[in-house]
Amino acid sequence: MKKQLLFLLLIPLSGLYAQDYTPLQVSSGFTADVIADGLNPSAVSTSIAVDAADFNFMSADFQANDGDTPPAYALPVSGLIESTTISGLTYQLAPYYENNSLRIESQDEVGSLTFSNPVMATTLYIMACTGSGQGTIIGNIYFSDGTSQEITPVVVPDWFYSNALPVITSGFGRVNRVNDVIENPAGNPRLYQVEVAILPENQGKLISSMDFTKTSSAQGIVNIFAVSAHVLGSCPSPTEFFVSSTADGAGISWTPSPIAPASGYDYYYSTDPTEPSDMQNPSGNVNASTTYVSLSGLGIGQHYYFWVRANCSASDKGTWQLVEFTTGQQETTNPNGDINTSYIDAASITTESENTCPGLLSVEVPAGYKITSTAVAYDMETASNGWKSEQRSILVCNTSGLKEDSISQGTGSSGGIQEYFRDGLSIANDLTGTVEFELRAWRTYGGTDCNPTWNRVVGDTFKVTITYEPLLNTETADVDVFSAYPNPVQNVLTVSAKEALSEVMLYNMLGQEIKHKPGTGAKEITLDTSNLAKGTYIVKAQTASGVKSLNVIKN
Repeated sequence: MKKQLLFLLLIPLSGLYAQDYTPLQVSSGFTADVIADGLNPSAVSTSIAVDAADFNFMSADFQANDGDTPPAYALPVSGLIESTTISGLTYQLAPYYENNSLRIESQDEVGSLTFSNPVMATTLYIMACTGSGQGTIIGNIYFSDGTSQEITPVVVPDWFYSNALPVITSGFGRVNRVNDVIENPAGNPRLYQVEVAILPENQGKLISSMDFTKTSSAQGIVNIFAVSAHVLGSCPSPTEFFVSSTADGAGISWTPSPIAPASGYDYYYSTDPTEPSDMQNPSGNVNASTTYVSLSGLGIGQHYYFWVRANCSASDKGTWQLVEFTTGQQETTNPNGDINTSYIDAASITTESENTCPGLLSVEVPAGYKITSTAVAYDMETASNGWKSEQRSILVCNTSGLKEDSISQGTGSSGGIQEYFRDGLSIANDLTGTVEFELRAWRTYGGTDCNPTWNRVVGDTFKVTITYEPLLNTETADVDVFSAYPNPVQNVLTVSAKEALSEVMLYNMLGQEIKHKPGTGAKEITLDTSNLAKGTYIVKAQTASGVKSLNVIKN
């Protein structure tokens, strides 16, 4: 089976797995010795140049003649190169006295590397450069089970000046193999880092070899010097999560770990963002074939932190992986296509400025709830000669008549897409039922009236997210007057007051009465909750002093 894979230039993400990198040991495949070393003219200690102009790399112990001073700037004698872009990542060059480069000069020429220490990995890192111009390569990654992944084209830069790929190391000089003249051009030569992500379905396979093909016809000579891997580890945790939340719960799913954990997946959740320790007792566990957890009875409108880890054995567990969610939230996406911008003079725009072509979006608040906060997200895109700095916008709640306190403005004297996001807005607080919002978008350059010619809002990026809470008064009662216990409750709930109870009612969070018990002058009444679903409920107690209410949790 072959899967296509892109060369990726990634910023490393902490927490995916323990940062465990290892150089892959090349048992065969290097075709040229391009690094001058020891006491010998460079033409003797190398087999060919890096480029087409007779230049070689050199080791810190290189001496063309007896008595020459070794260069202070050169590749280390050990051949161990540390990445300057990813902490802990190293590359191991092959010995300088033998072939140490997979050198690919001609179009359609193929070279391969075989590894003596196959590993399972999430990412491969290739140390490479070209000489006498850039070169384009494609390739394949081969696994021990006979499957492979294709590597789509990547341009490997010339060894001088480029920052098109991350620079692993630079400024180590070069030597002319014709006359042994050493050069030390500032910041050059350079070795570059190419990152290749392994597809999730292949991360549990051993990487045995790779091949590369030069596809460009230009002169640039490709040199591949080393490959290192971000090792998967013996108990990798899942990394891709999907969350959907309800008023007082959430469903969390994840992609399976590349290696099925023998003891399943541990999960832990809290309103505290502190990451659990390795010794933390989990909130629960599911078997390896289950990649979904449903939570209920959570606080409404609260932000939660949910962690998952693979549990392979008592002594081998993966790292905790985090996903966040907020209960009592609802996202609504604009269904009406792109939103035009209205022209306005930059000096005259205010929050009161009119707009004849706003984007309208209606939100349906769940019955029995009210809005407590609003967030908005959207992208604005330029066209023609429009700039991002000419974008202006504001969110208005037509139902309440309120709007944001200030105009949002784009940045940058250039074209492209700018993302906008604002949360914690109170313009729709306490509203219920159908609530209408409008996004007013302007441009300060280009034409007149409304059109998308210079700037527009990308339609399906306009989203409004509301956070909501129950309409019922759920203020905690004075414990000296009224209490309910145990809380959380499993079976019998006791309601106690300092004065006679005339009645006790139990409601769900939608405001529906589900239990009612009249008082008989007693100061204590019990309610059977054993048949109720887990979740949050509201107890209301009537006494001579009035009605008091509080929340209880059913476990």
